[in-house]
Amino acid sequence: MTQHETNIMTGPIINQLEAALDETVQLLSSLTSEEANKVPFEGSWTAAQVAQHLFLSEDGMDQLLQTPAEVVDRQPDANAAELKKMFLNFEIKMKSPDFIVPEDKEFNKEELEHSLQEVKSKMLDAANTTDLSQEAPLPPGHPLQGNTKLEIVHFVTYHTMRHNQQIKNMMPMVK
Repeated sequence: MTQHETNIMTGPIINQLEAALDETVQLLSSLTSEEANKVPFEGSWTAAQVAQHLFLSEDGMDQLLQTPAEVVDRQPDANAAELKKMFLNFEIKMKSPDFIVPEDKEFNKEELEHSLQEVKSKMLDAANTTDLSQEAPLPPGHPLQGNTKLEIVHFVTYHTMRHNQQIKNMMPMVK
């Protein structure tokens, strides 16, 4: 696959990623600190916890994307449709891996917004300057092991979109 073909394949998902990451910050900034930290219903995370979960899942992804790795011998986006189908199916409930479960505490909304902006900038820079056809160098047992860097970009995009919808669903209950 030529660099031009890769760019054609990656451009739209990187644009979607940017829009999804921007929306997270916009949603969080539209809430007061009290609203962002208010539990909408029993057993739910707060909007701030959802944002922290997104930060925890995205932090360090730029380094992952920039780490040299082997190019895969398949379409670099072969798993993308399945990731989209899974993460944008709002009928299914998912359980977060423990390493990205947010703390049960009140978060500083402004610090969280700043952290999300920083991780967005790093992630977009890495996604735009890296060969995404390489396998993502993830440790054995990682839930995303075996995916390409391009599929990781798809994952972050759809995962973020899923949680943005979750925050939107919370808004009427916390305002």
